[in-house]
Amino acid sequence: DIPEPIDIVDVFRKASDIPGVLDEAIAIKARTFWMQLGISDEASAERGVAAGLNVVQDRCLKIEHARFAGGLNLAGFNTGVISSKRNKSI
Repeated sequence: DIPEPIDIVDVFRKASDIPGVLDEAIAIKARTFWMQLGISDEASAERGVAAGLNVVQDRCLKIEHARFAGGLNLAGFNTGVISSKRNKSI
């Protein structure tokens, strides 16, 4: 019952639950269906793409956001980059 369009459905469920959650994401016309680290279902991913969703499997949204924003080190990840300067926040 969310009145606004849904940008992303972020799934923290076991792989066997993915088809049902995908059905709900398709029904609400979500833009993106995101399966967290360790979760993938190729058949559901193909079905999601066929329904017009962006589909991401086996990725952590927080890690990918930090990678995009350049803040992985602030999130506690060893990026292997040594610097005396703190990265600018976006």
